[in-house]
Amino acid sequence: MARSKDISMPLSLAVKVELFKRGCFDFITCRDGLRHEKQGQALSILTDNDHVEVLYGGAAGGAKSWTGAAWLLFMSLAYPRTKWFIGRAELKRITQSTFITFKKVCSMYGCSEVLYTFNGQLNFIQFFNGSRIDFLDLKYLPSDPLYERYGSIEFTGGWIEEGGEVNFGAYDTLKTRIGRHLNLEYGIRRKIFITCNPKKNWMYDIFYKPFIVGTLVEYRYYIACLVQENPFIDPDYIAVSYTHLTL
Repeated sequence: MARSKDISMPLSLAVKVELFKRGCFDFITCRDGLRHEKQGQALSILTDNDHVEVLYGGAAGGAKSWTGAAWLLFMSLAYPRTKWFIGRAELKRITQSTFITFKKVCSMYGCSEVLYTFNGQLNFIQFFNGSRIDFLDLKYLPSDPLYERYGSIEFTGGWIEEGGEVNFGAYDTLKTRIGRHLNLEYGIRRKIFITCNPKKNWMYDIFYKPFIVGTLVEYRYYIACLVQENPFIDPDYIAVSYTHLTL
């Protein structure tokens, strides 16, 4: 159903959007006197003018998905008519998991469902201000090894979640599709955000190994976040995670 053109953000949310645009992320990264330093670092890099590709790695519990969802939400609200993507190896994982996180993020920061709709047939989120987030199925298809199905789509930026499950060809294609939709008009740098659990695949060769030896190119950035570095995580979650790791 089409949204009314008279819809506008409530003042409380508009204030958060303005803070986000100014690089003030405390309303996301701080809670109950605690600060998620790595999350703040990620958001700073995702909104700077120096970096293009950002890898946020680490075991489950580091708030990687929350960070990605918050970044896309506030970029979409701050810059009308921009176009973004969320990609995973299986589309159903986005609708069954990532989108659930996205809705929790919206609820946390006061973005009600009056301000956006989800198209379940074509798999995209449409905001009242014209911004849009497409859900992309990044499954490898032998009939499309170069991901030419996305080769002509223009995005402002986007997020590959669970990069350890995603074929290199998806990343290689999508990094050429960002920065093509209203970036110049708004003066925002193209960005591709990749979140992952530890895995020795293309991310290891492109991000982690160069980072370790000090040869990571300037337009890329690598952040590692351990579950213990998330101050908002339930302590029982950490205990269960470590019990699982020792089995």
